[in-house]
Amino acid sequence: VQHILPKRLLSRFIGVFAVVRWPLLKNILIRSFIRSYAVDMSTSKRKTPEEFETFADFFSRELKPDLRPIPSDSKTITSPVDGVVSQSGIIQRGKLLQAKGHTYSVAELIGQNCTDLDGGSFLTLYLDPSMYHRVHAPIDAILSKTIEIPGKLFSVNGQSVHGIPNLFCRNERLVCSLQTDTGVVRLVMVGALIVASITTSWPGPRSPYRRRVERLPHDVQFSRAEEMARFTLGSTAIVLIPPSFGVLDSFEPDSPIKMG
Repeated sequence: VQHILPKRLLSRFIGVFAVVRWPLLKNILIRSFIRSYAVDMSTSKRKTPEEFETFADFFSRELKPDLRPIPSDSKTITSPVDGVVSQSGIIQRGKLLQAKGHTYSVAELIGQNCTDLDGGSFLTLYLDPSMYHRVHAPIDAILSKTIEIPGKLFSVNGQSVHGIPNLFCRNERLVCSLQTDTGVVRLVMVGALIVASITTSWPGPRSPYRRRVERLPHDVQFSRAEEMARFTLGSTAIVLIPPSFGVLDSFEPDSPIKMG
């Protein structure tokens, strides 16, 4: 069914409602969403529909201050998002595991050759609609390069991950290269059905992406856990870590994980 849906048009249509400021409609949308997805508002800095300007403002809501403690070891890589582990493991021969029986190319995912990642670790995190949707730096780093890659807007839920081959390489995505003294960590933010917006905290990338664009940001750096971007509605973040960092902790599929 997804192959015949007008995905980008549908995303734009829903996007119109996401920015409606009429209080009555906006509050109804937010209350309905909280009820339908059992959203835990106790973690949010703002609690009630009236405190948000739009549905999009509610969806990208901030957490309460100091809610997520950060490990004291500055070399520890932290989760960039609240999510559910889709897959994790070792990058072997330039391939990542999407689901049982499905692998895909790292080079195709990030839009460039990447031999430095072979033998390293990866972590694929799915953000369901009820979750916190801001993306944070997994480590202290300089943002050395970004690549905007246009593509489809297939859903990235579990059914799609198991049923659509090469899913993450087909969807629109933003690839961020995070330069550290130990190596370059790549953070890939994948767009999805209804997610026609990835908003970054620095000027430059603007989704939806019309064509492939490489940028070399000037003087953009992040402290670990500092906000980098926001999704509008659920999506996926993929962290690619070179072997120079050692082996990432193992995670079981469907395990919940929190930013930090």
